[in-house]
Amino acid sequence: MTKKLIMGFDISTTTTAYSVLELDDITGDIKLVKCEYIKPIKKGNIIERIADTRDKIKAAIDAVKPDYIGIEDILTFIPRKSTAQTVIILGIYNRMIGLLAYDYLGKPPVLFSVMKIRHGLKIKKDLPSKEDMPALVAQHLMITFPYEYQTRGKSKGKIKVENYDKADSIAVALYYAFQLSNRLKKKTKSKKT
Repeated sequence: MTKKLIMGFDISTTTTAYSVLELDDITGDIKLVKCEYIKPIKKGNIIERIADTRDKIKAAIDAVKPDYIGIEDILTFIPRKSTAQTVIILGIYNRMIGLLAYDYLGKPPVLFSVMKIRHGLKIKKDLPSKEDMPALVAQHLMITFPYEYQTRGKSKGKIKVENYDKADSIAVALYYAFQLSNRLKKKTKSKKT
């Protein structure tokens, strides 16, 4: 079989996005198959919330049947945005999904840092921001990004914030596809004279 499915995850305590790319081993073509997200429940104790997310993600993995799974690794500190509580909960969700991937694959999923992904996918000299990712992954895949828009209230018609999580999950899978197909730029070290 020349076509492989790569599942990428962007995990947070408010939204867990996942995407599926198809990589053709012969042609090197990469195609977006699916891009979705789930919202972890906010009610109940932490164990109930983790169990609910676990069940939803397990169902998604079982439905996709990926050949590879990549996960955006945990950021342990974000200036002015992270607290110990946030990092702990994020770590729990991230590693729980990692264990689900391990159970499915029979080996650990690959963890990629945000910086490694953004450096590997950047097209211009500057490092892309989270807000740049939808356009960047769309450009790499030669697609129109599948934006979702607010449908109610004062925000009706505005882009949903979850689009950035979806784009990050595509970026994880895309970086993995680039790695598997040897498309990542090799960094050359300059020689000192």
